Amino acid sequence: METIPVELWQEILLRASTKDVARSCCVSTQWRDIVRDPSFRKLHHDRHATAHDVPDALLVATYNIDSQRVASVFPVEPAAVSPTSSTRTATAPICRVNHMEGYRIANICNGFLCFASHSTAKAIVHNPVTGERLEVPRAPRLPPDQDNARSPVTFALGFSPNNCVYKLFRFTNRTMDVYTLGRDAESTGWRRHALPLHPRNLVESKPAVVIGGKICMATIGPAPYRHPADNGTPGPVLVVDVAHEEPCTYSPPDYGLPWADAAVSVFELHGRLCLAIRTERMIQFWTMPVEEDDDDQPWQLLYKFKVVDDEIIRFNQFQRLVPMSAWLDGHTNTLCYREGNNVYRKYVGTTTATVRRFSSTKVVIMSWDSKICLPVASSSLSSFQWDIYAGYRPTLLSPLTFASGKHEEDDNKCDLFIRSLLRTLRSQKSQKCRPSPTSAGCTNAKRICCINPRGF
Repeated sequence: METIPVELWQEILLRASTKDVARSCCVSTQWRDIVRDPSFRKLHHDRHATAHDVPDALLVATYNIDSQRVASVFPVEPAAVSPTSSTRTATAPICRVNHMEGYRIANICNGFLCFASHSTAKAIVHNPVTGERLEVPRAPRLPPDQDNARSPVTFALGFSPNNCVYKLFRFTNRTMDVYTLGRDAESTGWRRHALPLHPRNLVESKPAVVIGGKICMATIGPAPYRHPADNGTPGPVLVVDVAHEEPCTYSPPDYGLPWADAAVSVFELHGRLCLAIRTERMIQFWTMPVEEDDDDQPWQLLYKFKVVDDEIIRFNQFQRLVPMSAWLDGHTNTLCYREGNNVYRKYVGTTTATVRRFSSTKVVIMSWDSKICLPVASSSLSSFQWDIYAGYRPTLLSPLTFASGKHEEDDNKCDLFIRSLLRTLRSQKSQKCRPSPTSAGCTNAKRICCINPRGF
């Protein structure tokens, strides 16, 4: 291996997946040094950030440990860790994020988790693989008519594959604030744009998804035949082009029950936008491409599942409180739908995105392959919260790569001072005993030693 040039090893590792590259650090010190090189990690990220592989799903749990709010991140599928992982390894968290008081996860973009605090208007970008985090500068104050507890505020981290740029977005019902991560962030700062969404409402509990360089978010529209302030039907899908910071809306699909209450979840399905619409007696999955700049893209109905009788009553009573999410398990090609403490699974194969693209045949009602009843947290775990988030594609890129020049300059000043401080302390430690200046000429002079009582 020593006779092979380093450049060749770099090219080989650049072609490997992130998980394989992370494991290669255990092969040799040469490989470990290659993988730890920031320039290699940037090249590897840029090459794999536009891959169309199926993303993983993560379970993010937040709870208190010694009066401190902690977020633990776990892979939902054991195969996402390793096919030969032991039980202890498979249940161990990928990482733990400390000091999460007031923060909650906003969304997942590639290999980065975005945590946001609505009260402080601050966000944190965290990489579970490297364990590093970047604190984004505080967002500007909202207009007076939106700066209240009743106005929904949602953060989302987006990525543009065209120029490999990450941007942080903050959405309200009327405005959109944008912050570009990178060295020129201090010069550009936060920017504000108007949204063509009002009077629709954003759904704070539904994280945004990033598909093909566009952020997609669900909204809630007014319920027909009710009070205008009552929301109960899916509204337009807000789609924002990350590169050009241009928002647009897509009308929701015609799911056949416009007068009925419905809950919606947004996720990525084989590179396309997919909506899981839950009505009283049916769960429908609609898909649409978002890469083309066409606001009139047609929706295609992929699947319909009938809701069993014991779930109908619970949906009517708690539809706005029960967590709902959907994702595709790429390891088993299984469509997963979570509602409260139940997870439903259906094998769909590998051609979901195109099987009904141009088909006009009627979609038959299907049944789930299995239903998993999840354990219920006891009342003693009142501070324990968890949810499942899809769209995770691990990366080796450090979020500190996007630190602005101002922060780096401050860090360098701190490093210089610390090095000067340590150099002074260590020079005192290494200083040998010296004779007393008052008794330099005496043969029996006592010697004075500079001893640090703390042992430095």
